[in-house]
Amino acid sequence: MTTIFICGDSGDKDFYFLLKNILANTYRVTYIKKNAACQWGKGYELTAVDFGSFDSVEAEEPVFLLKKGCVPDFGFPEGATVIACSENEEQMKALKGSGCHTITCGFRKTDTFSYSSLSDDGVVVSLNRELTAFSGKKVEPLELPIDIPKGVDIYSVIAFTALRVMLDDFNSEIGELI
Repeated sequence: MTTIFICGDSGDKDFYFLLKNILANTYRVTYIKKNAACQWGKGYELTAVDFGSFDSVEAEEPVFLLKKGCVPDFGFPEGATVIACSENEEQMKALKGSGCHTITCGFRKTDTFSYSSLSDDGVVVSLNRELTAFSGKKVEPLELPIDIPKGVDIYSVIAFTALRVMLDDFNSEIGELI
């Protein structure tokens, strides 16, 4: 099982939507927010814990998915992987020197994930350098055509795609490309 800690504004529901409507097609997702829990899908188990902030997290090799406006004010456990918005300067400052493995997502070619093409309903997400998925599989630079769900921010789509690549989402349309 993999645990994903989602951090940021509770009014930002992009990752909830993407987990429920896309990731649950290939995984068993348990989503926890405030005092509610939901489960969707079948397959490898993922737990997503969505809070505005965390007092502390004690977990081995956790995954953090930061919402666009999040400025983390807590320490990250050793071995943490953080998917972050490079456009949020305060977020980047908070991560500097944290010792975590940061995967930047944004609109620049220097980000780990960016995009090479954008239309009203789709984006081509670019992995700009080799990385190692959680499974140990090496993933070479590539481009992934992704539909943008109505009402979902482009950063959320890029960060969610980064999460899927890191999860080695092999039973999906992304798996066919990586």
